[in-house]
Amino acid sequence: MERNFVLTLLICVLGILLKIIIFVLNSNGMYVQGTNFSQDVIDLTINIIILLSVTRMVMYKLKDKVLKALTVVFAIFLIGSNFCWWLIIDSDAKYTTFYSPNKDEDFVVKETRHSEVYQLSKFKLLSKKLVDISGDDGYRMFYENKYELEWMDHNKLKIHYLFDPISSNDYKDVTITYKEY
Repeated sequence: MERNFVLTLLICVLGILLKIIIFVLNSNGMYVQGTNFSQDVIDLTINIIILLSVTRMVMYKLKDKVLKALTVVFAIFLIGSNFCWWLIIDSDAKYTTFYSPNKDEDFVVKETRHSEVYQLSKFKLLSKKLVDISGDDGYRMFYENKYELEWMDHNKLKIHYLFDPISSNDYKDVTITYKEY
């Protein structure tokens, strides 16, 4: 039984370390973002692992059946809350990818209720968030293919996008600067 407790503690500590690493990366403008998944899925998974391991450790130490039952109910509530939050925020995300003209730089757009443009690093797992773009009432201009890219000098990209799908002439644009990796 002591070995199982140590193993559960190790899993919990590793989960917390992963959360700290992700926090430090995010603080420096780097995100875990691929072409068809986002950091939100990873956060959900790590949160559930931490909650399950903490619940298991508490269950090892508790003797009272009522406290054990309350611990399980509380853990189920927290896991359910995390899952519902993910459902609301990220479950319907759509992804669009595009590349620089020389194909050296990869970009991905994650669209939920707004669009987030990321530049993928050479590792293809970490990315730099370049800009947030919002369409009218959560319109997904990239998913609907209502955007144009204008590549400019000095690592600049201008994105022309349809802001409001009801008004077919309501285009806006944003200029971003990216790095060469």
